[in-house]
Amino acid sequence: MKRKAFVSILGGVFLILLAATLAACGGEATKAPSVTEASTEPPNESGAATYAVDLIAAWVNAGSPETDAFDYEGVDGNTYQATFEVDILPLFTSNNAWFEGSQACVGCHFAASENSYHQLNMSTYEGIMTGADSLESPPGVSILGQAEVGVGDFDWDHSKLRERLRNNRMPPGWEFDITEENRNGPCVEVGAEGVTVKLGEYGCDLHAVGLIGAWVEAEAPNGEFTYGDTTLTFERDVLPFFTQDGMWFDGSQACTGCHFAASESSYHQMDLSTYEGIIAGADSLEEPPGVSILGQSKPGVGPFDWDHSKLRERLRNNRMAPGWEFDITESNRNGPLVMAGKKK
Repeated sequence: MKRKAFVSILGGVFLILLAATLAACGGEATKAPSVTEASTEPPNESGAATYAVDLIAAWVNAGSPETDAFDYEGVDGNTYQATFEVDILPLFTSNNAWFEGSQACVGCHFAASENSYHQLNMSTYEGIMTGADSLESPPGVSILGQAEVGVGDFDWDHSKLRERLRNNRMPPGWEFDITEENRNGPCVEVGAEGVTVKLGEYGCDLHAVGLIGAWVEAEAPNGEFTYGDTTLTFERDVLPFFTQDGMWFDGSQACTGCHFAASESSYHQMDLSTYEGIIAGADSLEEPPGVSILGQSKPGVGPFDWDHSKLRERLRNNRMAPGWEFDITESNRNGPLVMAGKKK
């Protein structure tokens, strides 16, 4: 009797814990799909190999076919063919696909349900086509650059998926947060004396990225602008986010540690230490007059477009898959070399 009672109690406790777990996930849980393990053997860096992001780009630019083969260029310059099922889908459904130890995308994005992050299902073709937030913002938000889900005007260069796969999280070393609460940087308070940064606090109405965005949207003045109903200035309130250590999180390096001059020895030939340098943008020697980081078509040529600016991308977009090692040379931005397809 005692043994039966113990087993009954143990079973009851298990059911209570299970119910609590399901409740914490927002109700009835959706079962995650099975995850495969990608090979950790280094691929042959010749022939049909290509970078993972470039392979996905070729698929999207071909109209994202479900069953038809699509062309891509291998590292040897020849044209090869691949398919979604064999060559694209495993990049989302396999552990170790992006780097050794990386979690499969479907570990977090496994269904169009409340308990799947962004209500996104990356385990099937249909789920990827539906995109994100399909319950919150029906019919969903395309991750492949379409203006609307199902419209067909794929735009890989401006797609949400490309942002997540390719853009390193800046500044380097930021802790990955699957809730994305830290994507806009730390909270800030504004007042007559300027900006106060609240390190370690996130999710506020006023935050670091919003502050810089307000400055850009005011046409990036070398003087006053308004944020949080308060008059602020570039020199006092914006520039320190680029020039001072510890502005983004405890121990963060100043942007100017790597981007300090329009010279070959400064990454992207970019100077973030002055107003003139920020306006001049990146690659001013390689691609004169430079590439605007504030969303202009060319440096010095308005209008400013903060939502599509390079600076906003770097400050706001978490590096996916989570846990990627930061590489200041950016050699890992297109993911690993993958073997795919057959020679055409």
